[in-house]
Amino acid sequence: MNRIILFSDSRIPLKYFTAIENSSKWHIELRAHKDLRKTLKKPEPDILYLLDYESIPDEEKSKDLSYFLKKNNVSRTLIDRKNTVDDPAAIMMKGCDYLASSILKAGIKPQRLNKYAGFFNLISRPAGPADTACAETEADTPEFIKMENGWKGIKSGKDYSFYMLFTEISLPSDWKKKSGNVHLNKLKQTFQEVVDKTTAEYDGRLWIWNEYGGLVLFPYNGVNTDSVIPGIKLMLNRVIISIEDFELHTPIRLKAAMHLGTTTWKTRGKTGTIISDSLNSIFHLGTKYTPVNDMDITEEVYRELPAGVQRMFSETGTFEDRRIYRLCHIEVVS
Repeated sequence: MNRIILFSDSRIPLKYFTAIENSSKWHIELRAHKDLRKTLKKPEPDILYLLDYESIPDEEKSKDLSYFLKKNNVSRTLIDRKNTVDDPAAIMMKGCDYLASSILKAGIKPQRLNKYAGFFNLISRPAGPADTACAETEADTPEFIKMENGWKGIKSGKDYSFYMLFTEISLPSDWKKKSGNVHLNKLKQTFQEVVDKTTAEYDGRLWIWNEYGGLVLFPYNGVNTDSVIPGIKLMLNRVIISIEDFELHTPIRLKAAMHLGTTTWKTRGKTGTIISDSLNSIFHLGTKYTPVNDMDITEEVYRELPAGVQRMFSETGTFEDRRIYRLCHIEVVS
């Protein structure tokens, strides 16, 4: 039998786990919030620990959440009944599942917990030969042009290396027909603003933008790999973005793809004459290979990532003679 311990001073969260309580394969135990540290001081590896964020006193929220997330040797889930956590993607990137109000209201089923267990086992396993399968010898690694000072000193017409993030929103054809131009334009503008806001924090700049999506560039310096985080945030925060930014009742459908390559730099709006294999590669990957609601990265990006982040991606195949890795996600809302 699979055991769950839920830390909460309220019985309200239990109503979301009715299917779990009715399952003969799961047992859920309710414990007071004050027992959190005492229990997790010596956690049992085969137990799933749930923390009800609303039960934590305001003055202790930051401290207790940090403590909970640091327990990366056990499977754990944060319950956010009122969507008050600022950055759900940051929670999930630490290997902790995150249940927002929309997911909770749909009811948590055993399949959800089983899917998370598989995800947790994947990202928490020790690094092994499979994690270095993509390692290349120095002679085989492409030569990239490093930009030590980021965007400072960049000159039009010169070649530079960038992490290239392609992202695009997908709208069903019947939805497009039913919506007026004003509403469609507002939705497209909102998506561009969301992408701009999410990527700017990591020194990303919108470079090429079409009707429903486009390309963001992040300067490559050979050290910082945080450029992959905005794409992960867009995917993991998809439900929250739909509610807070788009004010929609259903999750938006989007995709993301990332490549590391070299291109000639020109200011935005003057890119029409650029010829670049790297630009062709990222647009082909994003438009022809990556499915909706998924994020893919090329082997060039994967090689640069630390082992812990690499384990968030699994090899999904080969496209245009390069290996592609897909973000392992546990979201069940589509």
